[in-house]
Amino acid sequence: MEDLSFNLLNQANLTDEYCKIHPDQKLVRVGNEHNSFCTLCVKEQREKHLNDLVLKGVLSNYHRGFRDVLRKDSIIDDEDLWEASFGNYEVNSGTEAETNLKKARQIAGKYLNRDYQANTIITGNPGVGKSHLAISMLKGVNENIKPNASCLFISVNELLRLIKDSFNHPDSYYTESRMVDLLGKVSLLVLDDLGSEASFKRDNREASEYVQQVLFGVLNKRNRTIITTNLNSDELSKIYNPKLLSRMYKGVMKNDGIIKFKETQDKRMAIF
Repeated sequence: MEDLSFNLLNQANLTDEYCKIHPDQKLVRVGNEHNSFCTLCVKEQREKHLNDLVLKGVLSNYHRGFRDVLRKDSIIDDEDLWEASFGNYEVNSGTEAETNLKKARQIAGKYLNRDYQANTIITGNPGVGKSHLAISMLKGVNENIKPNASCLFISVNELLRLIKDSFNHPDSYYTESRMVDLLGKVSLLVLDDLGSEASFKRDNREASEYVQQVLFGVLNKRNRTIITTNLNSDELSKIYNPKLLSRMYKGVMKNDGIIKFKETQDKRMAIF
């Protein structure tokens, strides 16, 4: 009875009944209570309860550790994107945007299967909702993949700016090696606005080659990446070398992984 509290011990009395689970253990009755109990059963139940609580805590932290990667480590230059979802992607019936929304949902469903190894390209003019669809796909996978897996949304412009800034700050979190390692390992990655002029307009060839080196380092480690870009394949081929392009296009054609906007107008211009 050493596992009962001191106050209960003072009120506890052994009965002549024995526990059905522990036949050599006499039951205890406390005070005027009519029901008797086995102290060994109480101890075992308490330990089980504590173990369950510990296990739940561990699993909660485990799940949160993966799911929180999206919020904690993503590099995003438009905070409003965190509010984006499939549900608030506005489309009109029968439009290209509606077709692309359905396709984005379907591809996101494929990414729930870890064996699905293919990139997705979302291409079209600025303002048609490419980033909105990409982060909606990512959030859907992040919340529903079993078991949990880490997902990241990365603005290419901001990533390169942070890596460049780390040249003068060796203690920066955003060093090239750390970023390439992190982006190369996550289960699903969005590279947003790849090939944009802000990212690749440089004064000399060497800097442009460095950008390609960083991107190649990431994509060479990956088979599951969603890429958004304002450029078509011809335009991309003028920016990147063939080896990098081949990494971008992994599994894209085989799995019909292109979401293309040709007719949709810039939604941000609708305010004028």
